[in-house]
Amino acid sequence: MRGHLWGGLFATDAAPPVPPDLAPLTARSLAVFVIRYREGTLRYDELIVGSPARRGRRAGLYVHRIWVDDERSLRGGRRIWGVPKELAEFRWEGPRVRVTDGQGLVAALRLSAKGPSLPRLPLPMTGFGTLDGARTVLTARFTARPGAASVRVEEWPARLPALHHAGARPGFSAASFTMLLPVPTFHPLRPAPPTG
Repeated sequence: MRGHLWGGLFATDAAPPVPPDLAPLTARSLAVFVIRYREGTLRYDELIVGSPARRGRRAGLYVHRIWVDDERSLRGGRRIWGVPKELAEFRWEGPRVRVTDGQGLVAALRLSAKGPSLPRLPLPMTGFGTLDGARTVLTARFTARPGAASVRVEEWPARLPALHHAGARPGFSAASFTMLLPVPTFHPLRPAPPTG
């Protein structure tokens, strides 16, 4: 798969908790990513809201919410990788994207590069999901031309955690990326202890 990624960290006091088998890397921030997959088996847009976390020594992103505009991507995300994909519509006007779903506004963001990108590099790309009582760990083979970017929220609904600032700190982009996503590894979760 090939495309372009923008992302960044946003300060918040309302970050959802990560599951108990994961440890948060940042207690008061959310990661927001916008990804455009332009070449490959599927072509679609994606918006991710998650928390940086680790499982043992492996750091990655735990996905709280994720929206796509392709039903095949939605089915694959849920059935193969265990991430809670939802359908949405992405409307682009130059550097702006507005994302809506059946409940209304999801987010409106403005995305732009800040200076030239670096030469192509391999970059870490790990995500955590949940499927059939197991933690899924997705480790992509990802190369891109990374660079600084402006990632600004222009509209953000009350149904998502409130953010302190409109701009990501830091913001970054991964231009002309190539990504290969193998089958995830599965790690059984321990049942929660009984209460009472």
